[in-house]
Amino acid sequence: MLYLLKLGEIVQTIPSIGFNVETFEAPTSSGKYMKLEGWDVGGGCGSIVGSKIMVLYTARSDIIIWIVDSSDRTSLAESVDALEFILKDMDSERSKDGLSKNYPVLLFANKQDLPNVISIDEIRKAFAESLSGRTSAVFKTSLTTTDIEKTGLPDAFEWLRFALDTVSTGSGLPPPHSARAILEARSSTSQSEKLESWVTRTAMDSTPEDFIFQFQSLSLPSWDHYTHIRIAFLLLTTYGRQKGKNMIFDGIERYISESPQTRGRTFHVTMTYFWIQVVHLGIRNISPSTDLKASETVLPSSMTHIASPDQFGLFLVLNPYVADGNLWADYYSKGVMMSPAAKGGMVLPDIKPLPNLVVRDAI
Repeated sequence: MLYLLKLGEIVQTIPSIGFNVETFEAPTSSGKYMKLEGWDVGGGCGSIVGSKIMVLYTARSDIIIWIVDSSDRTSLAESVDALEFILKDMDSERSKDGLSKNYPVLLFANKQDLPNVISIDEIRKAFAESLSGRTSAVFKTSLTTTDIEKTGLPDAFEWLRFALDTVSTGSGLPPPHSARAILEARSSTSQSEKLESWVTRTAMDSTPEDFIFQFQSLSLPSWDHYTHIRIAFLLLTTYGRQKGKNMIFDGIERYISESPQTRGRTFHVTMTYFWIQVVHLGIRNISPSTDLKASETVLPSSMTHIASPDQFGLFLVLNPYVADGNLWADYYSKGVMMSPAAKGGMVLPDIKPLPNLVVRDAI
């Protein structure tokens, strides 16, 4: 991978003995590039676990990129143990030097182009315990082509770019962004902790396809605010605004009426519509080139898909306010939101207009 990014060529290699180091520009899905100095470190044909040499290279690194061979199921457990060993050693050494232990860990589930590989969902679950509480993500890659767009690397480095911004603030939240300023993120410790737990949960969660299937088959593992936000994100990015919106309304109403998970709850039209608007805005924020103006512009329901269902972690990092389940109170008084009229139909807010989206769109 190092020389694919440096030279733009597929270079046949052997297991790294010692290290290779190169400076390169990493491509991102937004079209921007990150200048990185990459150290390709390996133990040759031996085991990394137990080796104290590795920490000499990793202790002062800003990022860990861990490549998993998705075609080798027998080595998965060894890969998990090796990464856990390195992270513990790295944390220990960084503590001695007064350095933060909050650094991004990016996993590449490589060779996903081959048949019968370990699914990305299995890889997420395998590493879940080792990565718990860390800023981390897993992306599927295939490094067999010089066409970088087809490798999966731009989406992974896009996540990394924002993860580095998040870590650099020290607050768990990304720095201010002009498009995000329309909806001001909560800055309390509890909201920061909730966002971090959501990002961690995303890394361990079902794939987009499995999650949608679980929603449609009334078999989701939980029914909470995180679940509602991910349902909206997945359906809007998979099916577009108009069809996705209808599927959210129909699906949530059905889930509440038929699932034992939702006993005692009723479907709330205005609340559902509010969160669709908020998630839709957040999806548009993933594209830095999208021009958002603070107006009541009605967007076409055939909006081009500018985000991928696989980008939910990035969506959360860019739009931390979605973790605030009481965000609606900035726009609606409790009396209006909890009224029978709001539960049974769409009611416009009484405090301030909905944020820069389809305020007048017909349900």
